Amino acid sequence: MKKFSFILVIGLAISFFSCDNKDDVVDVLDEKQVELNNSIETVVASEEASETIIEVADYEVDLFSFMESEYDQPTGTKEGYQNRYGQLFMEWQRYKTDKMPEVSIEFGEDGRFPMTITVNYGDSTVLYNGTVIGGVVVIELSARPRTDGAVREITFDLMIDSVAMDGTKRMEFTGEQGVSRKWEYTSELTFTYPDGTELFRSADRTREWVAGLDTKWDISDDKIEIRGSVTCVDTEQNEYSKVIDEENPLTKIGTCRMIVSGLVTFSQNQEEFATFDYGDGECDNLATYTYTNEDGEVVSKEIEIGKHKRYKKN
Repeated sequence: MKKFSFILVIGLAISFFSCDNKDDVVDVLDEKQVELNNSIETVVASEEASETIIEVADYEVDLFSFMESEYDQPTGTKEGYQNRYGQLFMEWQRYKTDKMPEVSIEFGEDGRFPMTITVNYGDSTVLYNGTVIGGVVVIELSARPRTDGAVREITFDLMIDSVAMDGTKRMEFTGEQGVSRKWEYTSELTFTYPDGTELFRSADRTREWVAGLDTKWDISDDKIEIRGSVTCVDTEQNEYSKVIDEENPLTKIGTCRMIVSGLVTFSQNQEEFATFDYGDGECDNLATYTYTNEDGEVVSKEIEIGKHKRYKKN
C-alpha cells in the first residue's frame, strides 16, 4: 500500500515540538523493534485524533440519553421536535446558533421501552467550542439509563470536523443504582480521515460520570472518567493496542472539547512502544508522547491535539 505523510494521515494541522526529557519515562521498545508501516508519530497521532472524536460523540449520546425522563410523548408530524423539545435542549447552551440537531423519539409498542432516540445533525451543527457535527446517531434504550442492567445500543453515522465515524456501541449500566454512575461498553468503530485512510478500533472500556449528572441543564460541572483498552488496525496494516492507566484515567469535562488528563500506553505483541500523557487537567490543546528513537534515546515530544477543522486536509 502507499505510504502517506504524517499530516495527511490525520487531516489535522498537527505540529510536533521536540524536547529532551528523560525523567519519569517508562521504558519502551526501540523504534527499530516495532513492526509498524509508519512512524510511531503517525500511529500515535492518528489514534489520539480518533480518541478526541469519540469523546465528542459519546458526550452527545449521554446528554440525549439522560434526558429520557423529559420525553413525555413521541415526536411526529403534528407535534415535532422543535415544538415539543427544542427549548429544552437550548437550555444546555451547547450549540452555537439556533440550529439545533433534530431529535425524534419513539416508544416501545407495549410501553415506554425500548425507547429509540434519533439525533440528526444534518450537514452541520456547530457547538459553542467550534466543533462541527454532521450525520445521525441512533440510541436505543432498554430502560432508564441509570437503572440496573439498562442497556444502550448506539449506531453512529457521523462526520465530526474532518473525520467520519461509523459503527456500533453497546453500553450497560454496571454501577450501583443511586450511588455510582458507571457503564461498561464494547464498541466497533471505523474512523475515516480526509485522505481516505481508515482506522478500525475495537474497545472494551468503562465510562463513569463522577460529577454533573444531577445538574442536567449545566454542563460546566460535568466530569467523566474512562478506563480500559482498545485494539486498532489501519489501512496501512498497522496493528497495535492501547491501554489506559488505571490510576490515571482519561478525563473529560463539559467545558473543554479535549480530554484534559490521562495516561495511555501503546503496545504491540504485548511489548510497549510509546506512552501518551494528556496533562494535569488543564483545558488546553497540548499533550506529550514518549518513545525510544532508532539511536536508543528516550524522546518526549509535545503535540497539539483537537485542531481538526471540517474540509481542511492540511
